[in-house]
Amino acid sequence: MKRKYILDVEPLADHVLKVDFVSGSSMLLDMKPYLDKVRFKKLMDDDVWESVSTNGIFVRFGDVEISHDEILAMAEQEHESVN
Repeated sequence: MKRKYILDVEPLADHVLKVDFVSGSSMLLDMKPYLDKVRFKKLMDDDVWESVSTNGIFVRFGDVEISHDEILAMAEQEHESVN
């Protein structure tokens, strides 16, 4: 059995993704900087953005998939660009 890390995901306005972790912590991930990448262009479609789900390890928007580790790396990169 694989360990689950993500409890829930919620698509917010302006392409901000709220991620709730099983640890009880939450984070807001701004996806706007990634929308120009081929892999994430589909997220500009409101129906795709609103379709977000998780299996506890991956976040999925239709056929676009982001792993727990990748979400943490994206958040770390976002934090580093602010400082």
